[in-house]
Amino acid sequence: RYQAFLKTYPDDPKNDRVLYQLARAQEQAGDLEGALKTLTLLVSKHPGTLHAGEAQFRRGELLFAMRQYKPAEDAYAAVLAGDDKTAFTERALYMQGWSRFKQGRLEDGLTSFFGVLDLKLGNLSPLAREEADLAEIRELTRGDRELLDDSFRVMSISFAALNGAEGIGRYISGPTQRTREDYQFRVFNALGELYIKQDRIKDAADTYALFVRRQPLHVQAPLLQARVVEIYEKSGFDTLALQAKKDHVERYGVDSEFRRANPSGWQRAQPLVKTHLVELARHHHALSQKTHTAADVQEATRWYRTLLTSFPDDPQAAANRFLLAELLYEDKRWAEAAVEYETVAYKQPGDPKAADAGYSALLSYAALEKETADAAKKQQLQKDGVESALRFAAAFPTDTRNGPVLTRASEQLFTLGDAERAVAVARQSLALQPPPAPELRRTAWTVIAHQSFEKAEYAEAEK
Repeated sequence: RYQAFLKTYPDDPKNDRVLYQLARAQEQAGDLEGALKTLTLLVSKHPGTLHAGEAQFRRGELLFAMRQYKPAEDAYAAVLAGDDKTAFTERALYMQGWSRFKQGRLEDGLTSFFGVLDLKLGNLSPLAREEADLAEIRELTRGDRELLDDSFRVMSISFAALNGAEGIGRYISGPTQRTREDYQFRVFNALGELYIKQDRIKDAADTYALFVRRQPLHVQAPLLQARVVEIYEKSGFDTLALQAKKDHVERYGVDSEFRRANPSGWQRAQPLVKTHLVELARHHHALSQKTHTAADVQEATRWYRTLLTSFPDDPQAAANRFLLAELLYEDKRWAEAAVEYETVAYKQPGDPKAADAGYSALLSYAALEKETADAAKKQQLQKDGVESALRFAAAFPTDTRNGPVLTRASEQLFTLGDAERAVAVARQSLALQPPPAPELRRTAWTVIAHQSFEKAEYAEAEK
């Protein structure tokens, strides 16, 4: 009927509507070639028709399905020729990109696909722009996400076939630079994921690292830098993973520029920073126990101190500080070890390691006293050791080590000339339940007896 109407009224000015409906009928009937001819006639004889945009888009779809990629590209270009955006603009850009890709014109295809990203991602809200998972962006429909996912896929294939991640930068500059800087992390991420699937480990890590160098202050930069660590670890490249962890904590730690520039992003990055700091400290601690070199000890100490400074209120802070103290003790840095042990013992007394830390502080004072030759320094160390011992006994009254601790403290007080406190501490040790070992009790009674004798002798002399 449409064909009959066109034969009867070939010059009717409203034939564009008849041709439009005829093409639809032909396409639905499976006559794709007939539909293509009708649409071509429509746009050639009625270029100003209201159906021009849709007609050209449908021509492009039919030509693409027939693998006539260059004519399809031209049809999509006709849809995009006007300045006004239509219902077919986004899809025409997307299919123009595919038409160019199919012709092997990858760079031209990328231009089209970036246009799709501009339209779909350029006007997102600030929070949506920062969200990495497209599925979490409510401003996008399911169709939008599918279009974007496929665009990222073919773009990644194109970049991998060209210059890799190094080629992304040239598409970011220009009038759309600000918009594309907001979403370029998605392009780098998609390419990195493609490389991982292709088992191109180094290329994947380099892709993420390049983005971090390009936009070190971007909210997603810490997460992409963390991907570098993850990639190397899963692939068994331990040395590279270790260096990547160091880069991560230095870029996004407490004193980083990222914290000042992006406080909210920095806060979200801290769990990974903490994880990497713990792993760096434990790694170098274990290494120092094998090599016993000053460099490894110093490196472990550095990461422990950075961890404790960065996360002072972390539930594991006391445990990490205890490990730092152990490291210092093993390195014979007894004065530093004593400070850390006492912090664990008396500033966090509920910690499971608190009593052990308090006792280890006493061992640190004893070791330091033993190696000190200067008489004045030795005497001061003895006083510090006594105070630490009394602090230990007060903080942990039921600890089984209180017998030797208090007995030794009483002896040192006697040696230092503080006889009255020496007797008081000796009596404190004798009052312990269960009582100290016989040799310890004997020592305590000896201190008391000496003091009693001296008092009697002084009284006799006074007479």
